[in-house]
Amino acid sequence: MADVDIDDVFNTLGFGRMQLIIFFGCAMQQFYVTNEQFGISLITVAARCELNIGDHHLSWLMTAGLMAQVCTSHYMGYKSDEIGRRKLLVITSTLTMLTSFISSLMPEFWSFLVMRFIVGCFLTGPGMALLTYMGEFTKIKLRPMVLNFMCYSVGVSMMYVPASAMLILPYEINLKISGDYAISGWRVLSMTNLLPGMISLFMLLPMPESPKYYLSVQKTQEALDALEMCCRYNKGKNVTLKSLGIESVTQSNLRRDSLVPDKNFFRRVWQDTKPLLQGSNVRYMLIVIGIMFLMFATGAVLTVWMPRVLKMTSEVEDSMVLCDVLKEYAAQNASTGVSKCHLATANLLASLYHGSACLVGFMMISVLLICLNRKTILLCFSILSSLSGFMLNFVIHDELVILAFVLLVVPPLCSMRLTLTVLIDVIATHLRSKAVALSMMCGRFGVLIGSLFMGYTLKCCCFVTFNVYVAGMSITILLIFFLPKKTIGN
Repeated sequence: MADVDIDDVFNTLGFGRMQLIIFFGCAMQQFYVTNEQFGISLITVAARCELNIGDHHLSWLMTAGLMAQVCTSHYMGYKSDEIGRRKLLVITSTLTMLTSFISSLMPEFWSFLVMRFIVGCFLTGPGMALLTYMGEFTKIKLRPMVLNFMCYSVGVSMMYVPASAMLILPYEINLKISGDYAISGWRVLSMTNLLPGMISLFMLLPMPESPKYYLSVQKTQEALDALEMCCRYNKGKNVTLKSLGIESVTQSNLRRDSLVPDKNFFRRVWQDTKPLLQGSNVRYMLIVIGIMFLMFATGAVLTVWMPRVLKMTSEVEDSMVLCDVLKEYAAQNASTGVSKCHLATANLLASLYHGSACLVGFMMISVLLICLNRKTILLCFSILSSLSGFMLNFVIHDELVILAFVLLVVPPLCSMRLTLTVLIDVIATHLRSKAVALSMMCGRFGVLIGSLFMGYTLKCCCFVTFNVYVAGMSITILLIFFLPKKTIGN
């Protein structure tokens, strides 16, 4: 009997019980990854007095975490294509949780900084692998929809962390252990961030490795065993692949191992990466890298400012454009002694509202995917973001300022994962994780550049700062025009 294409096999097996378990496991893993990425900003504020974290220390902490993710991102993609998505996800998620737990016990700033750097090194593994793992168990037609549903957990996480802080921090926990060292509220808050990751591991450990990965490394029998397990989960214990007329499987664009692997590690990584920069791959890689750089620089960087903008507009009485609000707020609070050791309820509520806005954004994408293609949705969201940012030059009413800022930040934040599904569709299996990791690495580099730009220019030329972000989203619109309109089988 002729080999059956693996995508046809997944069409036959459908989206059943195994896919649902993997979906919820990956969604919980995304929940945990977002806890670590965005939750650390709240945790460090709560820990400022105990660890003596000044403003410059705070910037070092954020930069160290981002640099760790930039430095290890491509290696994690390479390793995922080498050892498998699930294996890398389980190993790196376990190490991330272990090092994060240890970081929550650190007695002073420098040891905390080192441990957060190590957390960042491992965090790129699950953040990247969960996309390829879930994507490779989903039939092509449903892939953008399923991966977008999975990203609901990003919005939920952005509400979970401030909600946990509002619940835990008011108790002013202070369990003395030895001398001045105590288990305080911020340490407990950091530990509660680990819960989704633990649930995710429990769900994903019994699941098989991606059969597409097995085929890419010429392990046909293991691929059949994984598909057989999927068949029994989805169709019932009495149904087998053979009873469905499937005896052997294949997939297009399989790895060609004619070259002997180089003994030098860096040359080996380069040999495995080089195909991404050749042929039709290079076009999609450059487009997606450009989009991810600009979306991360806008969505992730300005996300940090969302709670501040909500707080400022509520405290400044006069109606004025956003940049004037920033100046007025700075003038009002220049001589006010506000405690930097406690998270204000207003800031936590603002973070909750921001998470809610992101969740609504992901829900809108899910609805739009029913009637529109991926490219059209990305265009609409980028145009909305660009126009909203431009309106910040003119709108003066508090509600309109907040709305314009939210619509500048949330659309690119919600569009990142949808953009990455392009690579999951068009890049061959043995290159897929490296492609996703390389794009996310460039996106995180965009966060570094965007943060530095924001820090150096906001006070001296606020209007220029926000209009540069508007220009960035306008460039994103042009890049999206070059993406494929329809899903392309790999």
